[in-house]
Amino acid sequence: MSYYACACCFHLIKFRADEELVDQKKYLEDSCKPKCVKPLLEYEACVKRVEGDESGHKHCTGQYFDYWYCIDKCVAPKLFSKLK
Repeated sequence: MSYYACACCFHLIKFRADEELVDQKKYLEDSCKPKCVKPLLEYEACVKRVEGDESGHKHCTGQYFDYWYCIDKCVAPKLFSKLK
């Protein structure tokens, strides 16, 4: 077996030469998104609030990171259990 290191997401995936690579992190993120609906709705509400801001001072960075924190918290235990 060989190992492939993904520089952008820092995880390893075992594969055989004849198998196609599957990014487990992406799959796990998709499976965790339904558990993070509340932070997603807060982020979307913020985006609507600041949509017309011409000054550029308003942003939704906090809500965006809250959403991805929720997903990462859900993904981490599942992803690291797949690493060998």
